[in-house]
Amino acid sequence: MEKMARESSVPYLFREQPILPFRSARTDCPDCQAALKVKKTQTKTVHTLALGCFSAQETLLQCDRCDNQTIYAAEELNRLVPSGSTFGFDVVTFVGKALFLRHRCAREIVEELRARHVRLSASEVGYLGKKFVIYLALAHRQSAPRLKKVMRAKGGYMLHLDGTCEGGGPILMSSLDSISEIVLGNVKVPGEKTQLIIPFLEEIKRRYGIPLAVVHDMGAGILAAVKKVFPGIPDFICHFHFLRDLGKDLLEPDYDAIRKRLRQHALTEKLLYLARKLKTAVGATTDPANGGTDKRNPCFTLYKAEAKKEIHVYYGS
Repeated sequence: MEKMARESSVPYLFREQPILPFRSARTDCPDCQAALKVKKTQTKTVHTLALGCFSAQETLLQCDRCDNQTIYAAEELNRLVPSGSTFGFDVVTFVGKALFLRHRCAREIVEELRARHVRLSASEVGYLGKKFVIYLALAHRQSAPRLKKVMRAKGGYMLHLDGTCEGGGPILMSSLDSISEIVLGNVKVPGEKTQLIIPFLEEIKRRYGIPLAVVHDMGAGILAAVKKVFPGIPDFICHFHFLRDLGKDLLEPDYDAIRKRLRQHALTEKLLYLARKLKTAVGATTDPANGGTDKRNPCFTLYKAEAKKEIHVYYGS
């Protein structure tokens, strides 16, 4: 049924590449109301999911009676394909979703599009993926007034901040509203320094207004930037980061001792092997056919005892 539907779709209807005419819906000059004249006609090959591959013959119009130098392009063609591009918006969207939502590689995307009568190379997939990110960022920025209206209707927004890729390299600073779970913005910065975070927070403030509260980790740069941009706003530390840092401060000596002992006795691989065996045994006991999870299962008890014995041998009581 899928094959029949695909082979009866529009891209399969034409044995040869069709030529489709496009011109602006406007016929008169908005300034002098004179009839628009043909400026020139241009043709380009266009690839879309809806129509397949076709030649778009676009007629450009312009007024020759007044000082209006505007060139009127075909609105319908501009809705199908970006200016200066040969691949339609639907192809760009397909590539972006395949890369970032379905985690497909370039070769797989090329094959999927070929089945839809759209032919492109692996390098073009990478290029369209970058264009998708740019278009998505522009659409997100243009949607800021509507997003602000939605969040205001829910009583406001809770600004959550965090950065990725901790270490010496650049980080991606991200923000979202925890109430609506809407991503508010992202920025790539060299590090979590106050002077780098302040412009990002100022932009969030300009787009969406003052938040009800701010939640973040205990980084000194973020703390100072939030205090500068949102003075007087309730400022909270994320529970996850708080407990993680607290556990690190309290248990770091013990962690170091365990890591040192693991390296000393080459125990890591043995523990991973036992963990895999234990996972298999526990998975078997969670099967409904075996009566559900049963910690008294002999296999579970055996592997648990083996793990304890191995650890006792290397660590003592």
